[in-house]
Amino acid sequence: YMARGRMGSATKNKLGIVVYAPHFCGKSTLASQFLYMKNEDGSPMKVLYIDCESGSVDYYLDEIAANGGNTSEMLLLYSQSLAEVLSFIDRVKNNEDFYTFDDMTGEETDEVLMDNNGNPWRPDAIVIDGITVLHQSVQAGLIEFSKKRARVKADDQQLTGDAKLVKVEGAGLEIKDRGTIKQKGSSLILSLLATGVHWMVTARATDEKKSVRTSEGQITSV
Repeated sequence: YMARGRMGSATKNKLGIVVYAPHFCGKSTLASQFLYMKNEDGSPMKVLYIDCESGSVDYYLDEIAANGGNTSEMLLLYSQSLAEVLSFIDRVKNNEDFYTFDDMTGEETDEVLMDNNGNPWRPDAIVIDGITVLHQSVQAGLIEFSKKRARVKADDQQLTGDAKLVKVEGAGLEIKDRGTIKQKGSSLILSLLATGVHWMVTARATDEKKSVRTSEGQITSV
């Protein structure tokens, strides 16, 4: 990557928001408020909305449009792939073009997406709704990799039958795998910070758990 910069007098403050809460607490509703916001010149914000939960915001769009929200220049994408999400963030960061989507297949065409003023569309804000899904996707991929790693070790140890089955199916995330997950999550936020636009990500909050020993000497999770 090449370094980028601007004169100090040209810097602008940008919103960067992480929202986490249990399911059905209004995270997507809050994220959709970008569609009502204006830029400093008074123009409606153009929003790149990446929906990782397959429909989290769909039900609100008619109401938002009826209330004056700028849904006409909202680009709504559906993805559960971290690599794919990062690639779209990179487009914003690198000031690259976006393309229209085929109404039948939902896939990108080779036609450049234009805004209402006839210029190539560029988002003023990015929403990633449901990064928990991305986390789960990365974790599932690493578990499958861990099983392959265990299979190789089992073959090296010449294990067969139930011994090999237990070795492979019992494989879980290793410490270095958890480090990889954290690194990928950090790279997502760092990429958003580098775009120079407003952004918001939502995540599902979960209860914290820890192992404790009961009075009977057993280990349990609370």
